[in-house]
Amino acid sequence: MDASNNCNSLDVWDERDVWLKSVTNLFKDMSLENKMRVLNVLLDNTTPEERYCLMELLSKYLRRDIFISLPTEIQEHICHFIDAQSLLVACSVSKEWNTIISSLSEVWYRKYKTISLGSKLKDSENCKRTCIKALKFMEDIRNGSIFQHHNISASLVSLDQITALHYCKGILIGCADYQVGVWHAKDFELLVVFQVPYRISCVHVYKSCLLAVGHNNGCLTTWSLSLTDGCTGLFRHEYRSHTGVVMSVNVNCDIDLMISGATDFTAKLWSISSGSLLKTLVPHSHWVVQVTLLPTLENDNSKTQFSGVHSLLTMTRDHIRIYSWNVHSEGKEKYGDVSTIDKSVIELPLNSVHKFFTPGCHVVDGNAVYVKQTLIKDEHGDAEIVFQNLVTQKVSRRVQLKQKVRKLLAVGEKFALLLLPHSHYSKLNLLIIELSTGNVIGGCHLPHSSSSTPDLSQVTLGEVDWLKDLSMHKPDDIVIALGLPRGQVRAVTWRSLKEGTTG
Repeated sequence: MDASNNCNSLDVWDERDVWLKSVTNLFKDMSLENKMRVLNVLLDNTTPEERYCLMELLSKYLRRDIFISLPTEIQEHICHFIDAQSLLVACSVSKEWNTIISSLSEVWYRKYKTISLGSKLKDSENCKRTCIKALKFMEDIRNGSIFQHHNISASLVSLDQITALHYCKGILIGCADYQVGVWHAKDFELLVVFQVPYRISCVHVYKSCLLAVGHNNGCLTTWSLSLTDGCTGLFRHEYRSHTGVVMSVNVNCDIDLMISGATDFTAKLWSISSGSLLKTLVPHSHWVVQVTLLPTLENDNSKTQFSGVHSLLTMTRDHIRIYSWNVHSEGKEKYGDVSTIDKSVIELPLNSVHKFFTPGCHVVDGNAVYVKQTLIKDEHGDAEIVFQNLVTQKVSRRVQLKQKVRKLLAVGEKFALLLLPHSHYSKLNLLIIELSTGNVIGGCHLPHSSSSTPDLSQVTLGEVDWLKDLSMHKPDDIVIALGLPRGQVRAVTWRSLKEGTTG
């Protein structure tokens, strides 16, 4: 009896297998539309318990994770093609994905290098965590939240426009009319206000100890600053020779040298200690609106055009000139042998259009770096940053900006800082540019500041080491300060870590 029943059962299963095979073959030959119709009919005739079992069974096929099953080498290869932000999103897909992606240190290291910070990771640092911090920092730069804005009242100095500013080693100098104000850059506490004999046109402070002031009547004066036992400004020397407004001044006490440029088409070299005129650099084609000393360093072992010599830069609307002279002289003068200065003049024509030029010139790695643009009515402009080699005098690089630039503020190895014309508050007019691409990394909006001189002497920068590597920025340090009407100064600093950024 039992044997007979077993035989019957086997026969039934054999018949079902045959039937199932025939149905399967028939199903395979159907079109997609007919397959869906059959499946819908079958599902409509299942119980809830059967549908639950089907769901568990189908999930193994429909939710099969191919990424997890791949070899580690292929997983890493795939992740190299995905940007850092997308990788972070992928980490949230599942615990398995998070474990795998987070363990790919080489992937995260490469992502960190592409975020433009440029600094090297320490061996002890978690690559993914550091990359997340870098992404947050770059996002803060992009939307401007990394910057803290301060409105400083300078009404004790002037009730009008603050026309000259300079920052050095933790102090901010602001000037207008006949007054000089000195602020502590950390908390913007006013340290002292003192009066000078003539109306001020430009200033430069060296190592927080010597202040050089250019005046509207062509004179220059120097003042000793003492920041201990109460800040004071003590008169040192007066320098007379210019017959026009002093547009720019630059000093370096280590080589006992001051240079000035004026509207009388000349630049002049002075001995700071003696007050004597050493050299007049003529002729320039127009007002000398920028002068910059480029002294050689004692430990400078580079083999550039300026190794072993002191140099200086002058700029007019028509050209840039670089002068060089021997470091050593027959006497004991720190500034060297300035009598040789006329023998090695490099002139770079700017070819200004309609007497229009963009102020700001910097020397970087043997190149004079400046902006060229035309007076076009296009909203975006056609400015470009030009790198011109000082040895060959040929343009070695051009960075297209498609912006209207007010001034090239500073240039580093990787980034440049630009000031654009005043715009609507929703648009950035202080821009950080990545030099390799010309792309805008970020910036912030600044209020309008009327130009007091062609080189914008009412604008000053803080430390600019971060233009080489953004991670070198220091919280609370000044990024930029500019003089405003009604005795106001706007200072922008890097936001402190205490205030929630990840710099």
